[in-house]
Amino acid sequence: MAIKWFTPKQWHFRNNQKRKNKKKGMHPALVVGESNGMFANLGLTHADKRGHHKNLLLSRNPKKGDIQPAYLRNDLQLHSKEQMKQKLPDFKLSSKDIPKVQAIINKHKKKIASRR
Repeated sequence: MAIKWFTPKQWHFRNNQKRKNKKKGMHPALVVGESNGMFANLGLTHADKRGHHKNLLLSRNPKKGDIQPAYLRNDLQLHSKEQMKQKLPDFKLSSKDIPKVQAIINKHKKKIASRR
């Protein structure tokens, strides 16, 4: 499955409804690409790690007005566009974090290339 990667200017946040577990709330994710009706995304969280995997600390919280530390999950996920309909206009990634996100994407590209 080939992923069409977005440029950093095209990256945007969407609410990942798959992670809601039928509860009210928001599970924002940074969308960095698409493939066959799916969005390639990195989940946003307040937790510094997930299990034994460290999350990526962002220089500032992407949510406007939120001062809590924010992290991106260090693994790329694919979710259907249907589950990620809602764009989140109050979220914006700092330009300081673009190289960090690009490093995660490059790591994923290497994994895909090594499987071929």
